[in-house]
Amino acid sequence: MIHILLAAFNEEKAIGAVLNGVARALADGRYKVWVVDDGSTDGTLNILERWSQAVPLVIVRHKTNRGLGSALQTGFTALIPVLSPHDVVVTLDADNTHSPIQIPSLVQPVEDGRADLVVASRFVRGALSRGVPFIRRCLSVCASFLFRIFIPVQGLRDFTCGFRAIKGSLIKSGHEKWGSLVEEQGFAATAEILVKLRLFKPRIIEIPLILRYDRRVGFSKMRLGRTILRNFGVIFRFWCLDKP
Repeated sequence: MIHILLAAFNEEKAIGAVLNGVARALADGRYKVWVVDDGSTDGTLNILERWSQAVPLVIVRHKTNRGLGSALQTGFTALIPVLSPHDVVVTLDADNTHSPIQIPSLVQPVEDGRADLVVASRFVRGALSRGVPFIRRCLSVCASFLFRIFIPVQGLRDFTCGFRAIKGSLIKSGHEKWGSLVEEQGFAATAEILVKLRLFKPRIIEIPLILRYDRRVGFSKMRLGRTILRNFGVIFRFWCLDKP
């Protein structure tokens, strides 16, 4: 079973396209979509309820907006009780900037037994990014450099892209070890998850990311200054934990 985990906040103009893309990419039906509506104030919830008639969809709702990290943690908490060790969990953005067509390429190495974690990476040959603001590109490059210097993980270069596939057994091990895979409330949670899972020495494969930032509608929810500071916090916290 493939579990697709989405955190959505005011994505009424994009979430339908994402769900349609997931359904087309996984036409054999071996999947379930888990969407955490993170306190949306637009028509996101109505669209999700309509789509629940067409795809296997579980909707979990926050009454108020709590941030990406909190939404991911709520999603993991909901799906872990039904997660098999051989299942695969795929996370991706709900704003249609990640292409669901890549989901099979992420999942295949896990199902074949070649990897425990597959990341769609901006830093491998063949990666494609369209419409990404210069400051966002700089943030990604700097974050990759700092994480690789202070908290190196074999086979991993992109710590902050949230488009990834994780084996069920790895998620369960991480949950048992840490109690919660996510403590960060904001976008730094994407790096925190990988840093926590690294303790289990997972086999990691990176595939080229197709990032279509030009397809997003509306403004980005990421607060750059806060995200930079919180990523520094993740690096410092786990770097200190690694010290004897």
